[in-house]
Amino acid sequence: MIRLHHVGVVVEDLMSAISKFCRALGVDEKKIVVHRGQYSTRDGEVEEFEYAFIPSGNGTMIELVTPKSEGPTMRFLRKRGEGLFHLAFEVDDVYSTIEKFKEAGIPFAGENPTGELVSVFFHPKHAHGVLLQVVKKGLFLPDGEINPETLLKT
Repeated sequence: MIRLHHVGVVVEDLMSAISKFCRALGVDEKKIVVHRGQYSTRDGEVEEFEYAFIPSGNGTMIELVTPKSEGPTMRFLRKRGEGLFHLAFEVDDVYSTIEKFKEAGIPFAGENPTGELVSVFFHPKHAHGVLLQVVKKGLFLPDGEINPETLLKT
């Protein structure tokens, strides 16, 4: 089962964006948690970022993301400005989804993965200009925090 989990929006000022989205969607801003994360690209570049999830109904979230160090997200923000960054789909099996995407003409970005995957990106050049992400079901808690139980199962 594949379902849209969240829409990623890159922003310059995370707190201002949280306030604006919460007011527009009728969400209590005090309940929104800001998280700090990092990831490594396939080239070994480590990027730090802050993010927050805003509930938007039917279990779908809006993820607001602000880059805090050099990397792909910062380059995206400089080149294109604020706006839609990615669509993230939640799945039971990341590997079979990679195969489905590959069969649809959307190959995995980078080398073939090894080990248990919980999140993977697909380059926008193969998806009509949209960066796609696939996340393992249960990876995120309702407030957007990474679920340690999901990571322990990998």
